[in-house]
Amino acid sequence: MNGKPGDHPINDICDHKLPVFSPKADELVREIDQLLPRYRMWDLFDWYSLPPLAELERQLEAKRDELRREAREGGLETP
Repeated sequence: MNGKPGDHPINDICDHKLPVFSPKADELVREIDQLLPRYRMWDLFDWYSLPPLAELERQLEAKRDELRREAREGGLETP
């Protein structure tokens, strides 16, 4: 992976601002990127074999909400 467009969905969404999954899913990925170190994002999903879009969005929302909750409980402000 070299970080160029098309290299990885996370890079495409967060670094290159390219549309990848859906506007909602892409925004959720960006929000998670603000809450989790990038190296940990790689392990959240098999980014090349994802569930159907509605399920992906649900899973991303759940992960974002979990990370926000953990951050608040740890005394951090969240976006």
